[in-house]
Amino acid sequence: MLSPVLLFAAGRDTTVFNDVKIVSGYSKAVFPESWQESTIHAAGEQIAPEELKRAEPIIIKALKKYPRSLLKLTLRNVYLIKSLSFYNVPFGGTNSSDAVYITNNGEANGYTDAYIEQTFHHEYSSILFRDYPALLDTIAWKKQNEPGFDYNDPGNGVGAIENNESSQELSAELALKGMLTQYALSSLENDINTFAQNLFKPAPDFWNIAEHYPKIGTKVKLLISFYGKLSPVFTEQYFRSFNKTTD
Repeated sequence: MLSPVLLFAAGRDTTVFNDVKIVSGYSKAVFPESWQESTIHAAGEQIAPEELKRAEPIIIKALKKYPRSLLKLTLRNVYLIKSLSFYNVPFGGTNSSDAVYITNNGEANGYTDAYIEQTFHHEYSSILFRDYPALLDTIAWKKQNEPGFDYNDPGNGVGAIENNESSQELSAELALKGMLTQYALSSLENDINTFAQNLFKPAPDFWNIAEHYPKIGTKVKLLISFYGKLSPVFTEQYFRSFNKTTD
């Protein structure tokens, strides 16, 4: 079972859930100092109060899907902001060594509840993979890609966004090649992220695609194995339980 809930107000701009601070107050200080260099030029905006009210419960719901013990080891802060950019390119989210940054500029602008939760799982999976790289069989993972395939933006995803190649829509055409989405083509990390976000908050066709496309099914099993090494709670049955509208 997951650890008991711990939720209390820690200040006007911060809520704490299972040792993770959910921070809504924006300033440049939310970014690591290295991100504030002129080349990276990290920038953001204060989230609107009504969007914070909507987003905070979504993040708490997402956090509930992880054991408290794992969160305590790997995640310190979740920052909720209106917008985020690096290299003057807008991002929907990002992560640092122990923090996740999630944007929300209103449901009417595409920041749906599902988008916000998927973005959290997407970014948090980067932290987990970075902290525990030996737990994922990346050799077997890459074998599911087409022969000779090279990720086209192995850096930080900026190129994929700039070139309008960052769609997160599931694609049957790409599934034949072992990829879930266009954005997954950009880097190994983004490929992993795309699977993670759909394990914890599955798009409607995710499990159907996993069952009908062997390369996708293998990657799903590899990632479940990775999470299972982090905690025994992470089983295929556990992830399939999220394939409901009430998760």
